[in-house]
Amino acid sequence: MLKDFLSKIKLCASCPKMCRFACPVAEVEKKERITPWGKSLTALLVLEGKLSYDDPDVVDTFYSCCMCKRCKSYCLVDDVDIPAMIQAGREEIVSAKKEPEEIRQFLGQFKKFNNPYGKELELPPHPSLSTEGRGSDVLYFVGCSTLLDKDIFDSTINLLNKAGQGYSIFSDCCGFPLWASGYAEDAKGLMAKAKEAVLLSGAKKIITSCPACAYMLKVIYPSLGFGLSADAFHIAQFIEALMKDGRLHLNKKSDIDTVYHDPCFLGRYLNIYDAPRNILRQTAALREPIKTRENNNCCGAGLYHLRPKTAKKVTEIAVENIKQTKAKQMITACPTCKRIFSEALKDKIPVKDLTELI
Repeated sequence: MLKDFLSKIKLCASCPKMCRFACPVAEVEKKERITPWGKSLTALLVLEGKLSYDDPDVVDTFYSCCMCKRCKSYCLVDDVDIPAMIQAGREEIVSAKKEPEEIRQFLGQFKKFNNPYGKELELPPHPSLSTEGRGSDVLYFVGCSTLLDKDIFDSTINLLNKAGQGYSIFSDCCGFPLWASGYAEDAKGLMAKAKEAVLLSGAKKIITSCPACAYMLKVIYPSLGFGLSADAFHIAQFIEALMKDGRLHLNKKSDIDTVYHDPCFLGRYLNIYDAPRNILRQTAALREPIKTRENNNCCGAGLYHLRPKTAKKVTEIAVENIKQTKAKQMITACPTCKRIFSEALKDKIPVKDLTELI
């Protein structure tokens, strides 16, 4: 609940706004109330009864966040967490049935297709797809965002086969889009299904291509009572471990100048910065943008279903950060980041997932 964050909200609301320039939404829309400080002040006034969710501007403030956690990188107080506060507020807004119409429509679309993309998604065919299934010690949690990108799916299956790693597959949504929109109760059905699938698979490790899936499985599932019977890892961590064990040998190193984009949930949420770079340094000539690691720009993906114009401008800012490196290709470790940047950069710079270099 929002009141659980009261002491930290007070700290943030009385701060001299050192992080205000870090919020990509505030940078685009130039509104004080949607800076991290403005969000905290709004939350404080809600808790004090001076504002309510009946006010559309209050609701808009809680839904004007990418959940990128970039503000946290500039915060001088260790345990102030604006996205967590925003999440709690969104759940209260949904509970009060005051969510924006766009979010309500998003829920309806999700329930129709069991994913956030407005269409049926199926597991891509692959000539050497494992049929071992139950009994493998690794479960590949594909996730709905990877189902949109056959190249990422194929490259992941290929590297698992190359390493001689058996695996089973689970391809349903992890529930992140619902949870992040404030529909935590609706997301729990997906969590229960995933928990059962992991248990039935007999897996000891879960790997996923999607950082948001990894965060959900590792952090949010246990926090909501859906702790899993296996540990969750992002594919970059798994690849690095395979390399160290001598089970996976990378392709010959290329001299192509390559820039890496840190996905928000892989970096700022899971603190995984080094594993992708350790892999890339053995496969390409790595360049770093000016804003990188903890300070990296968000691609804007968390806004497209609600504020598409703002999201596009957030993406454009992130694109400029990539283009200034003059790199010849861009690599990321997130299917959604890849999709957003591929559409924005078009044919100017090829965009690939980390797994596609192996």
